[in-house]
Amino acid sequence: MLHRQFAGQYDKILALELGGNNPLVVKDVPDQDAAVLTILQSAFLSGGQRCTCARRLIVPEGPVGDHLLDALSDAISRLHVAGPFSEPAPFYGGLVSVAAADGLLEAQAALEELGGSVLARMERLEEDTSLLSPGLIDVTGLTLPDEEHFGPLLKVQRYRDWDEAIRLANDTRYGLAAGLIGGERTDWDDFLLRIRAGIVNWNRQTTGASGDAPFGGVGESGNHRPSAFYAADYCAYPVASMESDDLHLPDQLPPGVSL
Repeated sequence: MLHRQFAGQYDKILALELGGNNPLVVKDVPDQDAAVLTILQSAFLSGGQRCTCARRLIVPEGPVGDHLLDALSDAISRLHVAGPFSEPAPFYGGLVSVAAADGLLEAQAALEELGGSVLARMERLEEDTSLLSPGLIDVTGLTLPDEEHFGPLLKVQRYRDWDEAIRLANDTRYGLAAGLIGGERTDWDDFLLRIRAGIVNWNRQTTGASGDAPFGGVGESGNHRPSAFYAADYCAYPVASMESDDLHLPDQLPPGVSL
């Protein structure tokens, strides 16, 4: 709608920062507890209501992935969710509205109907409120709509090799945030080169951003107009000028000119 409204106004620059179906890829896990915490912070911070929250967790097949998912499911079951002023302080509070919570529960049910296997069921914690427990659902091998579920619902996909992990991560029309947990420097260099996203982190949560760094995405996540320090580049316009401290005749006049 905004794009249509700006059509033909070539003197105005439109900067869009939209949603994302953000992937978080796990490779080798030297510290399982640290990996679990990074996933919790990426997927469920603010109740999953940040544009850079991880929506898809891409985990290797085999024992490493199995153990990680077991530990993650256990941590999810013990995550404290309550009102914003509760004591002790919760990890997150309610969603923005009861209607938003209803939509997340419907999304979980739809994924389960498509064949998803629930590892941690998202449930309403208090009647007639927007308080939802975190949800974790394995959707490996399923054909799913490329949708951003804006809340505490994390989808799991298992991969067999590194190339498949990259392919799954890039299998979205969005391109806002992405993250890699584990791996070596060579894995990170390859991930950074091949991943299609505007905000890419290694061994750090996907949520949060530095005011000194660009912030934006590609595809249907935006038109790659990074904000923060770089906003000055599209909030101003370049000016070209030639100048001299004094006005004087050149040593030689141009052909055809006499003074």
